Amino acid sequence: MKTGRPPNWNPVAALCHDVWTDVVPLASKGRIVVPVSVRSRLPWLANREGGLLGITETGRFAELMPWEPHGRQAMEAVRRAIDAADATERGELALAAMDRYLRLTSDGAGRPLLPGALVSHLDAEASSCVRVFMRDARLWLWSERQWQAERARRIAWLAEREALP
Repeated sequence: MKTGRPPNWNPVAALCHDVWTDVVPLASKGRIVVPVSVRSRLPWLANREGGLLGITETGRFAELMPWEPHGRQAMEAVRRAIDAADATERGELALAAMDRYLRLTSDGAGRPLLPGALVSHLDAEASSCVRVFMRDARLWLWSERQWQAERARRIAWLAEREALP
């Protein structure tokens, strides 16, 4: 799978500028290249200071957003929850937060480095790729296997709408 191909393969992109999806290979050390079509639509990706916050979701996907202010706010909320919990729950809360919130950095070329926990969550080692999905200035990474498992449902849904008068 080659990165950097022109976005003309996707004729629908011109119809809805706020949406994009593509599959990208998982490179060495868990790096991915976010497609130019996504980077041009999400100016906050250019700011590499502080990194990115990854929030894992059930279903093998994760939302990415700028660490500032989102990561700081998430850590403040986790701190409050841990401080408010009784002693027997603090460790479990911390473990749950470690599973849910991840900090991503970028290499010198601006490619996000996915932590091992995120690579595992996205099942990216098995498929050697991840699905990049952008909508309404938000960015997610999906397991390509999960994305493909839901593809038939999306296509059937579209076919129903196309058949409407």
